[in-house]
Amino acid sequence: MKTRMLTLIRHAEAGSLHGSRITDHNRPLTERGRHDARRLATRLEAAGFLPDLMWTSDAERAETTARLIQAGIGLSDAAVAVRPGLYLAHTKTLVDLIGNADDDFSALAVVGHNPGLSELWDWLCDKPGCGLPTCGIVSLELAISRWSDLQPGCANLCDFTRPELTFSF
Repeated sequence: MKTRMLTLIRHAEAGSLHGSRITDHNRPLTERGRHDARRLATRLEAAGFLPDLMWTSDAERAETTARLIQAGIGLSDAAVAVRPGLYLAHTKTLVDLIGNADDDFSALAVVGHNPGLSELWDWLCDKPGCGLPTCGIVSLELAISRWSDLQPGCANLCDFTRPELTFSF
């Protein structure tokens, strides 16, 4: 059976809405968020992380995180796609979107939001995880031949990374 790699990336830290006229969709990254995303991209590049395809939510904080990682790992513009359906998507929506990915790609990265990404991680591993913090990344090896074969428990955790530390399994 062919395996696939799915990397879930939660957007970096974004500014607060408190007292602001900015909509949730348009919240920009904070300076710390930009710093964390660049730092994580440097570590990912050093580790040889280069997915075939990266999808990102169209929310400003997610798209900026994706673009900073893209630049840091040297991923081409053609390999990055903005997917509006990822904005605040929950498990079922994420499973549907990923399940429709082109089977020619074996490594997909998804930049999005909680609680959906953490819930998807739990669902794919069929056990509770520890949650995905801002600018956190979880890499999963999927024991599936086609993206449409996603099901609970089809994933094994390869590593979990957040700006301040990394766990590899």
